[in-house]
Amino acid sequence: MAVATLAAPTTLDDLNLRRDLVSSLVLRTLAFADRLSGHALSERIGLPFDTIQPLISEFEKSQLMNSPGFASEDGLEGLPIPERMAYEVSSAGRQRSAELSTVQTRYLGPCPVAFDDYLELVQAQDLEKASISGEKLKTALGNLELEDHVIDQIGGAMVSRASLFIFGAPGNGKSTITERMALLMGEPIEIPYSIAVGEEIIRLVDPVYHKAAEGSQPADKRYLRCERPHVTAGGELQLGQLDLNYDPTNRYYEAPLQWKANGGVFVIDDFGRQEVAPMRLLNRFIVPMEKRYDFQDLSASGRKIQVPFFCQVVFSTNISPSSLVDEAFLRRMAYKIGIGNPSPEAYSRILKFECELHEVPYDERAVPYLLQLYGKKPLRGSHPRQIVARLVDLAAYRGQPPRLTPQSIKEAFDACFNPALGNVVEADWAKPSAG
Repeated sequence: MAVATLAAPTTLDDLNLRRDLVSSLVLRTLAFADRLSGHALSERIGLPFDTIQPLISEFEKSQLMNSPGFASEDGLEGLPIPERMAYEVSSAGRQRSAELSTVQTRYLGPCPVAFDDYLELVQAQDLEKASISGEKLKTALGNLELEDHVIDQIGGAMVSRASLFIFGAPGNGKSTITERMALLMGEPIEIPYSIAVGEEIIRLVDPVYHKAAEGSQPADKRYLRCERPHVTAGGELQLGQLDLNYDPTNRYYEAPLQWKANGGVFVIDDFGRQEVAPMRLLNRFIVPMEKRYDFQDLSASGRKIQVPFFCQVVFSTNISPSSLVDEAFLRRMAYKIGIGNPSPEAYSRILKFECELHEVPYDERAVPYLLQLYGKKPLRGSHPRQIVARLVDLAAYRGQPPRLTPQSIKEAFDACFNPALGNVVEADWAKPSAG
């Protein structure tokens, strides 16, 4: 099922934007490029040529722009004559463009979408939630070895799009779970490259988080059709990243992380390891998670806007929850899921999968031997992948086919978990400075 879209504009009035904002974008785009065909100018701004043609006519009458003739670009055959023409700014137009850049935004790119139009789009998309079944969830989780009750809890959180608190030791699949959750959020969505609130522009599309979906892109080139975003912020997260970030040089805003995650999943990974106190970070999300909207300040103008908060928030940590937050906050989290260490049986299945993946002949005797090497060390779901990878590395180094033998397993295990000290002795260690 296709997600909601908005009708493409055919006139300037359809944009619901200030005319001078669009006019400035057209003139500055052409001034930056020196010369463009009508078609190329239309593509860069993301608007049909008929929409911007009235502005071009005005610029030509004002002698801010001229057309020296047909453009020499390839691929213009069959297009209307105005789109095949070349356009360039005059010296007066270049001066006007420079003047605009000193008092208005310097944003260049697809024409922004009006904030009210964006609200209409994202609210319509939020109504179209994908159905999630146990079979679909298990397929998305793939080869992850999780207990059935854990899978059921993840499913409940996905159906409700409620907040989720995942905790457990490192290496047992917490990050992978959040990545797979985004696959179940639904069909690809359309998001605008930028948004206009009055004369102020907010850049929304971020290539780090918004991956173009397979197939054709929207006819309205102001939008990107992308997979559901999966935005992760780890120990480096600062509170400032949750607010609009204003660029005083270019005079436009960068959308905060949770806004970029709308329609997808926003993961706060390594929770408790940020510089900001855990409770302060959690308090920042209490109202948005409950009300499903957030407030953002347009610092340059002093205005405040209400923004939809339509992402699923996941807190993930390997620190004991009781040492991070109090009971009152945990009650606000709809789902609390602990990811435990794999059993020896689950560990064996993971090892077998990794061996098949790397074309290493599996030997049932490998796991009992590995359990001896572990001793009292806890098993982790990620260990088989690391051990098999090191075993394959060492076999390739020796020019031998990889095999599970006591020697190869011991070497791979030591490479992962025991430092190769060689003949280093205690006297070789650097001594800490006194005081």
